[in-house]
Amino acid sequence: MIAFKYTKTDGAEYLSHLDLLRHINCTLRRAGIAVNYSQGFNKHARIFMSNPLGTGIKSVAEFCTVDTFFEGDFGAAFNANSPKGIKCVEWYYTQTNPNFAFNTEQCYYRVKGLNPFNCDEILQKQSIILTDSRGREVDIRPRIYAIECKDDGVYFWAGCNEKNLRPELLASYLCSLYGGTVGEIIKLDAKVLK
Repeated sequence: MIAFKYTKTDGAEYLSHLDLLRHINCTLRRAGIAVNYSQGFNKHARIFMSNPLGTGIKSVAEFCTVDTFFEGDFGAAFNANSPKGIKCVEWYYTQTNPNFAFNTEQCYYRVKGLNPFNCDEILQKQSIILTDSRGREVDIRPRIYAIECKDDGVYFWAGCNEKNLRPELLASYLCSLYGGTVGEIIKLDAKVLK
């Protein structure tokens, strides 16, 4: 198996999760990287991606695992055949699937366009109740691990997986409190359990 980290920028951020999977599968075929298939009636390529990212959110830290016996330079082969915006930045061989979708616990984002504010005000709150995209009231405060303002935007570590916090939800909340406009959101890093 090969696990790799890739980007989702330059227009690729507007691909849905399913379309992104199709693009990766096509890239692997064009690169001559044979992927093993599942057994059973409905066979499918054994490609395992990290959690879906909201449409329109850029990322330089997406993860994927491919069940393959390819022995060449995976990164060079992938990048020579991938569409603009989807580029492999790191890769390694692994005996087992790291299961990025389940084992990613936090993601690191930058949001541009928000007015500067005192980050301690957010971190000192006991709870922050918001309505999510499904109309449910949720307390997002336990899902915010760190936050800081810099000259080029607001940076924060937010929960992922079962404690997922959509970055656009937090950005809209901060915008409603402190002003500005929610500009570019980009995922910069992720903490994956080993």
